[in-house]
Amino acid sequence: MRRLAIALGVLAVLSGCAQTNYQVYEGRTSQIIEGQGGTKEVIDGYEIWDNGDPPRRYQVLGVTTVEDFDNLFGNARMRTAIAEEIKKAGGDAAIVQDGYSQGQSMNMAFNSRGQMAVGPSFGRKNIRYRIVKYLDKK
Repeated sequence: MRRLAIALGVLAVLSGCAQTNYQVYEGRTSQIIEGQGGTKEVIDGYEIWDNGDPPRRYQVLGVTTVEDFDNLFGNARMRTAIAEEIKKAGGDAAIVQDGYSQGQSMNMAFNSRGQMAVGPSFGRKNIRYRIVKYLDKK
């Protein structure tokens, strides 16, 4: 019975998908920012800035929240989901605004015989990104 519960937990983590919620920015003036620089990762041709912001002029199009399991599989799905949100919004990049994790992440380990052991904890990660469009194309 315990093995079945563990197998179902692994299946849920592997087959899940990241949830997103996009909201368009509205204001009296466009939010145009001159970025200073930071660190980024490029996913499917879109820049995801985890620390700092792009070293160029950009306009904030909206904000999206991405949520998934806080583990290796969930993190990969979150990256793909944020790239899709950038594409749908007509943006060029996403900048981390804030985020948090709840609970513990799923733990996986291999014993000396190569058998995988899975911990039963399932934490969630929630990250909010600003979706931006570059105003000075390189």
